[in-house]
Amino acid sequence: MRVLFKRLPVILGLSAAIALPLTTLAAAPSVKLLQVPTRADVADLACEPKVPAKRPPAAAYPDPLEVPSDETVREMAEESDAPKPSAPEAGGPLPGAGAQRIAIWGDSHLAAGFFTDELARQLKVPPDNVSNVLLPATMGRAGVRLPIRRACVSPQWKYELGYLGGEGARLPGPGLVNMVAQGAGATLAWDLRNERRVARYERVRILYQQTATPIVVGVSVDGAPETEVALDGAAGPAVLELAADAPISRVNLRLIDGAMRFHGLDLQSARAGGNVMDVFGYPGATVASWKAAQLDYLSSWFGGRDYQLVLLEFGTNEGAAKPFDIQAYHRMLEESVRNMRSVFPNAACVLIAPGDRGVLVPQSANRPKGKAKGKKARSAPRIDLYVYSRIHAAIGQAQREVAAAAGCGAWSMMDAMGGPGQSYAWARQSPPLMARDLIHFTVPGYQRFAQKFARDMGWNAPDGGAKPR
Repeated sequence: MRVLFKRLPVILGLSAAIALPLTTLAAAPSVKLLQVPTRADVADLACEPKVPAKRPPAAAYPDPLEVPSDETVREMAEESDAPKPSAPEAGGPLPGAGAQRIAIWGDSHLAAGFFTDELARQLKVPPDNVSNVLLPATMGRAGVRLPIRRACVSPQWKYELGYLGGEGARLPGPGLVNMVAQGAGATLAWDLRNERRVARYERVRILYQQTATPIVVGVSVDGAPETEVALDGAAGPAVLELAADAPISRVNLRLIDGAMRFHGLDLQSARAGGNVMDVFGYPGATVASWKAAQLDYLSSWFGGRDYQLVLLEFGTNEGAAKPFDIQAYHRMLEESVRNMRSVFPNAACVLIAPGDRGVLVPQSANRPKGKAKGKKARSAPRIDLYVYSRIHAAIGQAQREVAAAAGCGAWSMMDAMGGPGQSYAWARQSPPLMARDLIHFTVPGYQRFAQKFARDMGWNAPDGGAKPR
């Protein structure tokens, strides 16, 4: 197939170009344009079946861990130093109350999309009323749900996590996560339609790092024969843009030669509205990704995206470090937030602190419900039920301090739960609001957070929520 390519400049919006400091004023990615035909009634994307990894049978655990009962919490709380709830702060809605163009970075609490789905409902944003969507390079990762029908990832692709440092941290995609592969045979495929099998996007922009050595890929759209494409040019951020006259349903990408660092997808439609909610959540992530990123490289992906509100939801994974160093966390958070503000100087911003986290107890130490404390003391280990509650409370306080210094708002999931130690009560709700690991939350739990956040943002006004600006 003969292919006509056209190089296109990507121009930063005037306001963004003026406002960004010179240190973070990024050059626009180079763009290679490929005109593609589309088809109607495209078959659903089918992924190659994965061979399950062989694992030895798990050894029987004689004393399994479980959620402590009310009686156990009351008894062990006598030996634990439970932190006191922070005093609620007075004031009006958080910054960015009128925002309809929102970006949010975070960890596993965001990755599954339950919190942000409910936020969109609170904003009363129709699912199809979105002008374009940035998708991070998290396809195929367990625990991540993206707003497309399906994605297939071959085993050759490896995730490159910004918070772990290294080359991938310095040269990140918009989600601060990359996928890398080398040599022929690595494949990616996306069914870009919604749950009703409706295609919405006429332009699919594949974000990648251009290397000094050309990269050769094969591209197929809507099941058409594959087209071989040579990606070459100056090293740096780059885009392969697939453009069609009608919405694209499916895209298949095959690496033929070279090494590729894939950064994500930018899906664009001329028919949709002006609402944007870009969600970049990855299990295990920390805010350190913002500290490690090369800002001019990262900024290049956002030249045409005028976010009104940026949210950073982190802290749970930082709090799991042993030993946890609050001074080191405070310094890292300051630098990370400073970098975020350099990339988005005109956006309102809110830091979201983690919720309460509990501790599972051995079954042998868990007092059955309704059993009174006997005269004989149990030979149960001393368990600090509030070790993570204290750490998360300290993280929340650090976020309030850093947010105030940076001109951002601060919001705490722990405060929304009712304060430290509430993980146990949330786990015993019916239906439960806390997952049994006492770290994550159930779908109703995430929805409750989103509803409280929307109220505190001032989004659920009597006239129906946020107004465009």
